[in-house]
Amino acid sequence: MRSESRELRLSEGGGSQLERKILDIVAASGEAGILQRDIWHLLNIDSRRGSRIVKRLERMGFLTREVVVHKGRRMYLLKPTPKLLLVPKLPPVLDEIPCFYCPHLLSCSGEASRVLNCERLEKWLYGE
Repeated sequence: MRSESRELRLSEGGGSQLERKILDIVAASGEAGILQRDIWHLLNIDSRRGSRIVKRLERMGFLTREVVVHKGRRMYLLKPTPKLLLVPKLPPVLDEIPCFYCPHLLSCSGEASRVLNCERLEKWLYGE
């Protein structure tokens, strides 16, 4: 219980990986939406934990929960909101930075020695 509440607090700022996965699934479902229980099965999480996350995402305006009857049972259908589907427009200059498209990005992030010794980044910085 204590670790779960800590995880929930941590996720309020930047979002947890689980929140991101749920948002990706809901966004991919489009206007048709996806049943809440199907997400639990896809992500292999229990409904109690998942429901808390979904309620928080609903409060944040990323999705809507609509009560539907499916096979005689009351369930929630999750649909993306325009806020979730809104793709931010990034400045074109970001396309020029080699780090965003580098296949080694995940392995070098956070390690100053790798960033300082990166040939691709050095060439870009010096205009070569």
